[in-house]
Amino acid sequence: SDLFGMNDGPLPKVHGFPLRMLVPGWAGSASVKWLKQVRVLDAPLKGPYMDASYRIPREPVTPGSEMPPTAVSTEAWPVKSMITYPAPGQKFAAGKPVLIEGRAWVGEGSIARVDLSFDEGVTWTQAALDSGGDPFAWKVFSHAFQPRRGGWHSVLARAADDRGNVQPLAAAWNPLGYFWNGWHRVGFAVEA
Repeated sequence: SDLFGMNDGPLPKVHGFPLRMLVPGWAGSASVKWLKQVRVLDAPLKGPYMDASYRIPREPVTPGSEMPPTAVSTEAWPVKSMITYPAPGQKFAAGKPVLIEGRAWVGEGSIARVDLSFDEGVTWTQAALDSGGDPFAWKVFSHAFQPRRGGWHSVLARAADDRGNVQPLAAAWNPLGYFWNGWHRVGFAVEA
């Protein structure tokens, strides 16, 4: 079981040995390490981590602001995607397709699609999604991009979930930086 093991082996101490509680799709702070007991509370836990950390504003706040007293605990991850290949600045031979790969995820629901743009968001192309995997695991996406010219290229990625949420151009700023999910960009070069 994933509670007692990791990557087909025993759960390492750093990841919570002997037992870890998993809350799929939520911020990592909800997946408690080194579990010894479970107590059900009728209100949010009061303590240094839950009062000062792992909090986000209910509504967007001005960059540079302090955390408002009405902030809430981090819970489910917003829709997000990340390009994992190519590496930033990678160089490719002319005349061959460039494989674009990445991962997309969302805390609650599932990834419906990932779109890629090679013209700074003017037009978008739907990437292929791997159909396998656990519902709470990252979804692998890919697309074979055929460059029509040499030189510098940039690819943007944005994901959408099955509830209609779309990854925003820029994430809402918050004092602790949690849940950054703006469009991901990678630049690469193709020989002229």
